[in-house]
Parts: sequence; structure tokens; C-alpha cells
Amino acid sequence: MKGLQEAVGAWAGATEAGKTQEAHAAAMQVLLMAGVEALKHPTPSLLLKQEADDLESQGDWAAAETVRRKILALEEPAGSFGLAKAQMDLSQLLRLVGRLDEAWQLAVAATALARRTELFPLVFMALANEAHCALDQGASPEALVAASEAVQVIEPGKLHEHMRARALTLHARCLLANHDAAGADLHLRLSRELLQPHAGDSMLPGTVGIFANWWEVKSGLAERQGDLEGALAAITRAIEFRRLREGPYALFALARALEELGRFSKATSDFAGEKHALTEAMSIRKDLKLAPSN
Repeated sequence: MKGLQEAVGAWAGATEAGKTQEAHAAAMQVLLMAGVEALKHPTPSLLLKQEADDLESQGDWAAAETVRRKILALEEPAGSFGLAKAQMDLSQLLRLVGRLDEAWQLAVAATALARRTELFPLVFMALANEAHCALDQGASPEALVAASEAVQVIEPGKLHEHMRARALTLHARCLLANHDAAGADLHLRLSRELLQPHAGDSMLPGTVGIFANWWEVKSGLAERQGDLEGALAAITRAIEFRRLREGPYALFALARALEELGRFSKATSDFAGEKHALTEAMSIRKDLKLAPSN
């Protein structure tokens, strides 16, 4: 444990000093050491989580749901932290398989529990998940409320710049869904300012998803502004980042981005590009054993 604490201290020091490469190396060391420690002393919940992750990788969503509900039952007596995380995990699974109302209900419950912990990273994660679930439901005002709070709960400091950039990008996405293009543009620019010092590290595991999300929202903003070529270029950039991540949820996000690429390709009369993008998206959904998008 002493070694783990020292690694965390090294990560914090490198981050505060703006030494991005050193911070990422230290973060990887922290994750590795934490993983080794967890494997030495696995809890019943951790063993079930590993089982659920494996089932999701196989596309066995029904079995994965059963296991995740077992985790809920195990975590319920302890309450707040573990239960909130278990609710988020199940919420994300249900969102992926298209059970959007159930996913949103679980997301809202997870947010309520996360607030009780007063751990702002957990509250941020829960609010971000809630906002995404609300967007999928078409509940744009509710999504905006959650995204606004997600920005507000993050504590100041250089340590949390990545989290703040994610929150600002999500806020921009929700503003766009609420027809506020000017507000979305402002929040995207604020997010970009935070990400700019890390542009050279955009392909690192910890930042790939952040940049993918940013370019997706940029694409939606360009479309709203009538710049279809810009929208096409931005979603193409987002897909480049999406391809760098692995796992079922990353593939699901890639499929959705490809469907957007198909839509923009059609709007710019690139019918061959449309066909290619939609064919690949359908192939990914088939591999994940998911229904085609509507």
C-alpha cells in the first residue's frame, strides 16, 4: 500500500507541474498496482464484475445483466459508493441494448446515491451518465440540468483539468440538444483551451475518449451552423479517436459515430461514403449482438 500511495503522489506531482508524459506514466503505474492489489484480495463484487465484463465482451447481454443485478444485491447493504457504481454499470449496459427508460431511471438513482458520498469524481461520473441517458431518451432539458451540475461539482485545480474538459464538452453537447448553438460553441472553446496543452498526448489511453467526444460535438455544432463539410470533417476526426479504444462500449460508440458519418456523407452527396460507413456500423452492431439502429 505504501508503494501505491507513493505512485499516487508521483502522479499528483507530475500533473500539478504540467509534466503530462510523466503524469500518464505514473497514472498507469497506479492502475497497475491497484489492479495487482485487487487481484490479491478480490471481493465477491469484484469477481462478479470481472464475470460481467467477460460476458459483455462476448455479447451475452442477458447473462451480463443477471450478474450485474447480483452485484446490486451485494452492494445494497453497504449503500452509497459501491451501490452507485453498480447502478451506473447496469445503467450503461441497459442503455447500450436500447432499454433507455430503465437505463435513465438507474442513472438518476445512482446520482442521488453519489451525492450522498460527497466524492465529487463519483458525482461527476453519475451526472455524466445521467445526462447521456437523458439525451438518448430525448429529454434534452433534463440532460442539460445534469450536465450543468457536472461542471459545477468539479473542484478547482490542475489535477482535474481533464475531468473539467469532459464536463464542458458534455455541457456543450446538451446545450446543442437544447438549440443553444452559441452556448455550445462557447463551452467547446473553453474545453479546447483546457485540452490544448495535451494535444500532443491525444492518442494516450486517458485522453482518447475526451478528444473523440469533443470532435463529435464539434461535428454537431458545424451541422447546426450549416457547415456540412465541416461536420463531415469533424465526425471523421472523432472516428479516428474512436478506433483507438477497445471493448464493447468503445465499439458501440464507434458504431454510432459511423452512423453519423453516413448521415453527413449522404447530406454531402457522398453516397459511396454513406454506404461504407453504414455497412461498417451494421457489422459492429452485429458483432456486438445488438439490434440495428433505427
